[in-house]
Amino acid sequence: MIVRALVDTGASQSLIDPRLARQLNFQEDDGGWIVGVGTKPLQVSFVLIENVAIGRNVLKSFRAGIFDLTNLRIGIQLILGINAFQGYRLQFDFAKGRLYLLP
Repeated sequence: MIVRALVDTGASQSLIDPRLARQLNFQEDDGGWIVGVGTKPLQVSFVLIENVAIGRNVLKSFRAGIFDLTNLRIGIQLILGINAFQGYRLQFDFAKGRLYLLP
């Protein structure tokens, strides 16, 4: 399955749209709080995301808060925060529109 995602290097936590979480049958945990810059803390449920690959690079398991992303109006289903990239260095090539994951 291909999922449209946004990489947010300023976000400590990842977020997943509730429709995608339901479609993938993720089990919610007890939840917790997410805090954004200039926003009030929000209490959300979290899911464990496993077996996600970017190209040939499989990410380690990470948690994502369930949050409605449609209000962003950019057509994404997942925001990958820095917690999704454990064990990797990110390299962006903005001229070519590429993201490299380096061990």
